[in-house]
Amino acid sequence: MKGDLIVGAETNGLKSGFVAVVGRPNVGKSTLVNRLVGQKVSITSPRPQTTRGPIRGVRNGPGYQAIFVDTPGSQKPRDTLRARMQEQVLDSLSESDTILFLLDAPQAAGEVGTGDRYVARLVAESGTPAIVGINKIDLLHNRAQALPIAEAVAALGDWREIFPISATDGTNVEPLLESVVGLLPKGPRYFPEGTITDYPESLILGEYVREKALNVLREEVPHAVAVEIEDVERKESVTVVYAVIHVERATQRMIVLGKGGKTIKQIGTEARRDVERLLGTRIYLDLKVKVSPGWRSDKKFLERLGL
Repeated sequence: MKGDLIVGAETNGLKSGFVAVVGRPNVGKSTLVNRLVGQKVSITSPRPQTTRGPIRGVRNGPGYQAIFVDTPGSQKPRDTLRARMQEQVLDSLSESDTILFLLDAPQAAGEVGTGDRYVARLVAESGTPAIVGINKIDLLHNRAQALPIAEAVAALGDWREIFPISATDGTNVEPLLESVVGLLPKGPRYFPEGTITDYPESLILGEYVREKALNVLREEVPHAVAVEIEDVERKESVTVVYAVIHVERATQRMIVLGKGGKTIKQIGTEARRDVERLLGTRIYLDLKVKVSPGWRSDKKFLERLGL
């Protein structure tokens, strides 16, 4: 992680470092990273396994630079894609200065499940200082329900602090940030001020399209979807983005296209709005759908997607 960067000279008294944000799928990691950074750097969706690769979001503040690493949800690997996702989680744990371990409050309200316990064990084995966020407390019937969850989580590891939070409405996110910054070591400014992510533009554009596809498509299709940006052509009055949505079967292609092209048009319209905000220019999105059988187990294809 750090080895990929050109590290600047140490700034007097500056605290800086990498914060791995980990947890099971769909616990709100991307939503929290976006709130901590102050801008959208990670796509979000109610569907699990939305994040497929580590995405770094940068937060600059008085005397600190925190780089939050949004990681894929921890789960058992069933194909090459998921195996790579889990390798990335382990790499992020080993290379971080601090860890934010996130749980879903409503799901943990009855009992902290085996998935959360598995992630807690990975965090504990890393030996890195860790803070716990019990997320989505805004969805609890009574926020006092977070207390027994905190007690159960406290028994799973040596956590520096435990915060009941809501990444959606911001409850306790600032105290959480202060605690994270307090654990950062003195170090260099890894990114110039003003940088919010080091994710390449083409990958961000592809993720924006995939986010809209995830939100529009039916249950059986989203995880078979990958988006590849083939080219970005900047013209005087418009930027043309050429994108391909890859699926694994012909039947999935028909679902993505929709009757009379209705579904692909909806995906394109919603994605274009986000891309225009990102690039600050008028966008023409040229969107196609291609059948790429078994892409989730194709190592060369995954590398092409930055996974």
